[in-house]
Amino acid sequence: TIVVRSEKNLQAAFDEISEELRSQYTLGYYPTNAKHDGSYRKIKVEVTRPDTNVLTRKGYYAPTE
Repeated sequence: TIVVRSEKNLQAAFDEISEELRSQYTLGYYPTNAKHDGSYRKIKVEVTRPDTNVLTRKGYYAPTE
């Protein structure tokens, strides 16, 4: 979260946002459970680099169709 308390800090906030956007990746996968039952499925993403910040969601709902 980036908080800007005054206009003086606005450019620094834009620079930080720009840097974060340049270093983003999108990860996708195909689940082994092919059931379309609408159940909630937990996911876990792990990385080996200690200097990496990973933002993920805890799971997803399977499709129903």
